[in-house]
Amino acid sequence: MNAGHLYAQVNISGQSETENWTEEPHKDEEVADVKVDEWSDDWDSNESPWSHSGFIELGLGEKYNNDRLFFDQSSLNEVRWHQSYDYIHESFDVNLDFDLWFDAAADTGDELVFDLRELNIKFSLFDQTDVVLGRQISTWGTGDLLFINDLFPKDWVSFFSGRDASYLKAPIDALRVTSYFKAFNFDLVITPIAEPDRFINGERFSLFYPLAQNQVGGFEVINPRNTHQAEYALRLFKKTKSNQLALYAYHGIAKSPTGVDNAMQVYFPQKNVFGASLQSGIGKGLYNIEIGYHQALDDQAGDNPFIPNSQWRALMGYERELFKKFNWGIQYYIEHSMHYDRLRTHSLFPQTEPEQNRQVITNRLTYLTQQDKLTWSLFVFYSPTDEDSYWRPSINYRYNDSWQFILGASVFTGKDPHTFFGQFEDSSNVYSRIRYQF
Repeated sequence: MNAGHLYAQVNISGQSETENWTEEPHKDEEVADVKVDEWSDDWDSNESPWSHSGFIELGLGEKYNNDRLFFDQSSLNEVRWHQSYDYIHESFDVNLDFDLWFDAAADTGDELVFDLRELNIKFSLFDQTDVVLGRQISTWGTGDLLFINDLFPKDWVSFFSGRDASYLKAPIDALRVTSYFKAFNFDLVITPIAEPDRFINGERFSLFYPLAQNQVGGFEVINPRNTHQAEYALRLFKKTKSNQLALYAYHGIAKSPTGVDNAMQVYFPQKNVFGASLQSGIGKGLYNIEIGYHQALDDQAGDNPFIPNSQWRALMGYERELFKKFNWGIQYYIEHSMHYDRLRTHSLFPQTEPEQNRQVITNRLTYLTQQDKLTWSLFVFYSPTDEDSYWRPSINYRYNDSWQFILGASVFTGKDPHTFFGQFEDSSNVYSRIRYQF
């Protein structure tokens, strides 16, 4: 058995269902550089430096395949309060962003959950460097719900259960420094204590457990030992005409607990990642190419059955507007496992190992109607090598600036129960959300 499937990790990015994040610029990268006009005392004397926004949301979701490992088939059952505050000073900004919700679908019973998503200070140095210090959410890369060089943590529980897709991005406590030069731009994120994914651990969704060669769930099956090492993420990027180029480097941990140590305890193996990306226009659309080498530092020879082998990963994508208000995007993704013969030879369960060249194809369709108030969306992942798929249809109706109504589903299919999407087939669910914004 290769531990890469102990907790199978999919490279899905954290995009809003109706928003296409591109390589540059990112909202979280645009550190405010506030310039105070010399006439501000005359014209803006009554303007407060404080601003705030938030929403109250009710979310309900239900599994429809009757997961036998769970008595309660709820996938989403919560009332959520989201609140953000911003303070703008001429020398710095302060951002506070948090969620408080009552979670009735949690495995441990009804509970009140607090999640601090942002608490940071932003300021500029030397007119060419922006600094973000504190709790923050970071992202980069070119993939649409696919990640290769983005090793920032993801929240898979939120993603699969029907919460807003923005919650796929999990926060970190970090220092981010972005410097702008004529030749290139420099982006460095240092996380003193590595932050892993909020991964599927068996509490809300069951999963395939290779050591048992069976589906497990209904409790916290995956309980890894904590990691205390730092992680470092570096990006060099530049825009030339219509081309956006970037180089990446990362040193830290696998974001999901894909390894098993000598004490047979699950943990996060160390890894390096080196990669590059290109994004540009072609015809009436945009294309992107991204590649990355994921080096397994704890098993460079590839003969340890309890640690995933090193991999090359690559994707190609294209998106365009087919006709007015109707957008289409397609991607091809491949991950190539190194030393595959050694992997198969030393694996405890070679029959459940993925293919050497695992492939995934994605399609995104988005259609805006009724003066852009109604958004129809469908995102599909399909793996021809695993013969499984993941469908994400959704309808979002914005009644006015305050009220939104969302209906959607997370539908998993698979020929075999040990493939990534196939293992979640019993967790397929439908959900609805009602949001009041203020």
